[in-house]
Order: sequence, then structure tokens, then C-alpha cells
Amino acid sequence: MKTLTNYVYMSFLLLLTTCFLGCEDNDIDVKPIPDRPTDPIVIVYENDVHCAVDGYAKFAALRSKQLESTSYVTTVSCGDFAQGDIVGAASRGESIVDIMNKVGYDVVTLGNHEFDYGMSQMFLLMERLNAPVVSANFRDLRTKELAFPAYQIVRYGEVDIAYIGFTTTTTTTSTTPKIFQDEAGNVIYDFSKETFYTDAQNYINEAREKGADYVVALAHLGDSDAGEHPNSLHLIANTTGIDVVLDGHDHHVIPDTLVNNQEGTPVLLSSTGTKFANIGLLTLSTDGTFSSRLVSAGADNELIDGEVQAYVDAISEQALAAGERVVGTSEVYLSINDESGNRIVRNQEANIGDFCADAFRIILNTDLAVVNGGGIRDNISQGEVTYNDCYSVFPFNNTACTATITGQQLLDALECTVRVLPQESGDFLQVSGMKFEVDASVPTPVVIGADELFSHVGEGTRRVSNLQILDQTTGEYKPVELENSYTIASYNYLLKELGAGGAFKHAVLKADNLGQDVEILVAYIEQILEGKIGSAYANADGRIVIKGL
Repeated sequence: MKTLTNYVYMSFLLLLTTCFLGCEDNDIDVKPIPDRPTDPIVIVYENDVHCAVDGYAKFAALRSKQLESTSYVTTVSCGDFAQGDIVGAASRGESIVDIMNKVGYDVVTLGNHEFDYGMSQMFLLMERLNAPVVSANFRDLRTKELAFPAYQIVRYGEVDIAYIGFTTTTTTTSTTPKIFQDEAGNVIYDFSKETFYTDAQNYINEAREKGADYVVALAHLGDSDAGEHPNSLHLIANTTGIDVVLDGHDHHVIPDTLVNNQEGTPVLLSSTGTKFANIGLLTLSTDGTFSSRLVSAGADNELIDGEVQAYVDAISEQALAAGERVVGTSEVYLSINDESGNRIVRNQEANIGDFCADAFRIILNTDLAVVNGGGIRDNISQGEVTYNDCYSVFPFNNTACTATITGQQLLDALECTVRVLPQESGDFLQVSGMKFEVDASVPTPVVIGADELFSHVGEGTRRVSNLQILDQTTGEYKPVELENSYTIASYNYLLKELGAGGAFKHAVLKADNLGQDVEILVAYIEQILEGKIGSAYANADGRIVIKGL
């Protein structure tokens, strides 16, 4: 309810404005004082859960606890919930959405990994979700309309808060580019990269004009520099009117942090990390100020919603039961990280990368094989290896396929996939049947087209050199023959759907639908390695030598 003080102050501003009417130099911008809530408004938030389903019971309980002190509580997600582990992969995200419905969400925005199961499945998941989905920059180019509403206004007594969504513009290349195209290869969906800030400001203004007293952005942008792609810091710096940005995508833990907007006004920025490392509590107090805090998911272990936990347990048990089959043992630790725990699979050769690429090459009987580092999601520990372990490595439900590629096309593709070294990139390849050197100190000659996909290798020194191909008869490596045609194995994401920036767009598909990626790993362990991953994979094999780091 508006206070008497607010009415008096607004009347004074109106009178002041009237006094200046007719003055040629009047640049005064009179902004209304927003209503203040009669009770605190608490927004319980998460981002990048990635199927860490055991955290939902704590999340629900923490939400319920807030209701003990205020009647105004809202539950939101900043995306990347449908993918990341077997519970999501086995159901193509449907079990995760069912759990979220059990918890009860009020507003959700899209992460890039909501698209991992294809465009049709993404829309089905969002239709299944019992909460409004918002994204101010995901649009259908055929209709020139947003695929989902830009924002959702929620009323708390006399106070209105607009929740506006933003999805990273890297989505078209960080997931499967083909799903954003029609059968003729025309792009039919995009994320408004070129007009991002203008569109954002327009929707912020529109929400304000429709009565929003406050604007909270549910962003899946990240705070890291991603080239020309907008991040959460850029969003704040290039707009006005946002009060809070709750962010996701980069998995960073960002406590209550202030960042100045375009006018120099501080905007609160926060992010919880990933996999329920923390749960966020954003509070709009009765004095009209926002504050946030992160609650460790490990704190207060007795704070659990028993009903939600029972539901999660039932779904998890069903998903995991079929995957408990032991497919072999491993004498070594296959890891996406180095010995210090730093992730290397996206910018260096890793022993698990050698293992995965070998599985594709040997099972599918090709000259070469490639697996992008972003597609390898987990480690395989020493000891028994189950089907679930393999599923955790490959949770995307990709299907195996083979193609033919010339030596020159292969050389160009490799150049594309190392273009951002030494930075991490999901495009970075783990390989089998070849070895090569990379000089990361050389500026990349790769040219990216307007569609943000690989166009060609331009003039200048190449980063990739000394490419050699394994002679499977002699076991020796020989220099690549640029005019020769080689067979290559991978999965649909790379060879069919323009993954890794479209690096393999010139490959000619040879055989398709050759089994699920996880089945390739299982077959390799059971049939070729006879149930034992041996010491040959103890360390990376030296297939990729990187200089100039």
C-alpha cells in the first residue's frame, strides 16, 4: 500500500515538473518512487543445477522456511536444469521437469542446455513445466516474434516485480546448431545477438510501463568474456531499469555484488555456482532495498522437504536401476582434469579423451575419430565401471555416425577447433588415429561467418602443423595426404549438426544412426578391451602437442 509520505513526495515532484513546463532547457526526468512491500519479498533462486536432483529437497525446504516470516515468496531458476546426469539424459529432461513441478516454480528462464535434446523436445519440456518461461532474446525468425514472453510480472500486494529472462547468445553454437535451422539450412531461431541491448532495454521499459515497480533479470549469460557475446556485466552496463541480475551459465559463485548500470546506478548481481553448491535468497525489504545471500546446500542437513525427497528418490531409483550393470573394470583413473583438479579436456589432450575417441574409431572401424571436449562430462574412476559411469561421461544421447573427409578438410577443421586456445572451448577435439602440433601463440587465421559458424581458413600462418595419420597396418604415423580421403567416426553433433562451430561441415556422411554414444563406450570396454581398461590409458598419449601457452 502506498504510504502518505509517498503521495506527498509524488505531489511535490508533479508540482515541480509543472513549474518547469515551457522552459526550453528542461531536461529533468521525473521518475516515480516505486511502491514498497508491506512484508519482505523473498526470491529463492538457483542456476545450473544440471540434474543434481538431491538438492531439490533442500531447495523446497528452504523456500518453505521463508514462508514462516513472510507471505511473499517466489521460486525461480536461471536455466541449465534439464541436462547433466543420467536422470536427465535417460528421460530427455522429462524427469527433471517433473521434479521441478513437484517443488513448485514460479518463473524460469532457458539455459543453453535446455536445447540439448532438440528443439521439439525443448518446447515439449517447457510445455510440461508448470511455470512461466521467460526469454527476452530467443526468437522465431519466421514470425519475428519471441518464442516465449520476455518477462512475467508478479504482484505482491501493491508491489509488482517483473522477471525478465535472457539466454546466452552462444547457444546456437554451444549446443547443436542444426536444430536452429530448417531443412534447407536457413536459420529460423536465434538469440538476438546483434540487437541484444536495444531489445533488452525495450522490454525493460515495457515492463516498467505496464506497472513493474522493480525488475529482476533471470539471466543465463555468465560473467566471463565470451568474445562479442553479451554477458551479465555487459547487460548491466548497457541498460537502465534493472534492479537485480540473477545469473547462470559460467558456474561461478557470485555473492551479493554491485555493478554500475549505464547511468552509474548500482545493480545487484549474484549467482549460486552449479549443482546446488548454494541456494540463493534475494530479499526486497520493506524499505525498498534488495539484498541477497547464498546458503550452502550442505548447511542445516535437517532442513529437507521429505515429500520432495521421496519423489526424487523414486525417480532416481528408476533411472539408475537399469544402469547399475557392471561393464568392466578400470586399472586407471580416466579424468577430464589434471592432477591438480583443473579441467583440461577443453584445451588439452586428456587420457579420457583418448579413450573416448579410440572407442569410436575402433568400434566403428574408421581411419580417424574425434570427440569434442565439451561432450565429455565426467571421469571414470578406478575399479568397477558401470553403465551409469559411461552415461555420466556421455549424457547427451548423441548417436554415432561416420563420414569421409579429405586431408585438407581435416586440417581446416582442426584449425577451426583450436582457434581460441589457450582459452577453454567445448569445440576442442580429443582425437584418435592422428596426431598434430598446435602453436597457440600464432594469431588464428580462421574466419567465422555471419552465421557464427566456420567459414574458411584465411591468409596467414596456421596454428596446426605436422598433422600425421595412423597407419593401422604398421602402427606408424605418416604425414597427412591432403588430397586423400579418410573415414572418420564421431557422433551426430559433430558430423551432422554443425557442432564445434561447423568445423566438419564439409564431411560427407557415410553411415548414420550407428548406436548411442554411451553404447559405443560400453561396446569398446566389453568387446575390445575384454572388460578391462588397462595401463595404456594411464596418461595422455601425446597425440596433441601444444606450444606457445
